[in-house]
Amino acid sequence: MAICGIKGETKRIQLEDHIPLKTPLKVLLEASSICNFRCSFCPHGNGEAAKLMPQGIMPVSLAQKCIDDLAAFPDKVKTLAFVSFGEPLVNKNLEEIIQYAREKEVSEKLEITTNASLLTRERSEKLLDAGITLINISIYGLNTQQYKEFSDVSIDFERLVQNIEYLYSLCQNTQVVVKISDAVCNSATEREEFYRIFSPICHKMCIEHAVPLWYELHGSAEDGSRDIYGNPACNKEICPLPFFTMSINSNGVISPCCNDWQNRLVMGDASHQSLLSIWNGKEYLALRKKLLAYGNKGGAPCCNCRYHELVAMDNIDPFREVLLKRLEEKHAL
Repeated sequence: MAICGIKGETKRIQLEDHIPLKTPLKVLLEASSICNFRCSFCPHGNGEAAKLMPQGIMPVSLAQKCIDDLAAFPDKVKTLAFVSFGEPLVNKNLEEIIQYAREKEVSEKLEITTNASLLTRERSEKLLDAGITLINISIYGLNTQQYKEFSDVSIDFERLVQNIEYLYSLCQNTQVVVKISDAVCNSATEREEFYRIFSPICHKMCIEHAVPLWYELHGSAEDGSRDIYGNPACNKEICPLPFFTMSINSNGVISPCCNDWQNRLVMGDASHQSLLSIWNGKEYLALRKKLLAYGNKGGAPCCNCRYHELVAMDNIDPFREVLLKRLEEKHAL
């Protein structure tokens, strides 16, 4: 029987005590920026926005180069996630990339987030054999009709559930987490149905509150008074993501966060730069100093983003002055 709780990592370090980090805590390696769903909340579901998104499959050679680069950091990455804006299972070489990362021992955890529509018995076996440690599954309806309405896809819902059940039955050293948004599961009856269907076939499950992350797409249509965990939204000024996260897009371009769907914040290019040099480079430093000095309101594209208030768990606002001084002292050496 699954544990009910939030999807995010709750055993966290005090980020302010460790900035500047020598090694990112989390690295997103986008196996695919292509998605087979067209969800209403996502840029992929917006025809005009989708045209602005870089879309492709990360070549195995680039993925292996990035993994080799991670070995140059002083410490292991806590989490290496093979996802960002696309569906990772679209990449038919995903398991080869995961296995390479496992063999190189560059991260404590290897994870994916998937809609599971491309999950088959064979893919389940390959994923587990490759060494994946956490599989997050996003559910977009409790029947075939809801999937069509919310994600504009026609799926066999019963088969989807059966494939997740098979995956779960094989798991020994891998955790399966299932989540759904209250945008598609908001009544007591629907919540009960969600728990009834999925609690026997996953290790952990949660219902997340739909929050307004992309104002350029939806304005403020969603409720922004509560965070993604259902708690009252916290008034923060500084996004913590650039201080501990690196997002490597499928084309090699590096963003500081997973919310930059247009790649407007470019920290470097993994195709011809090392990840270590990018992490310690002038672009990352300038962004971190700007955030500490002015907060997210300091300029585009962060000025309208509310990820730091509605999703991020860390709050470094009270420590901005000491952190800014620490950054300046380190880079003055």
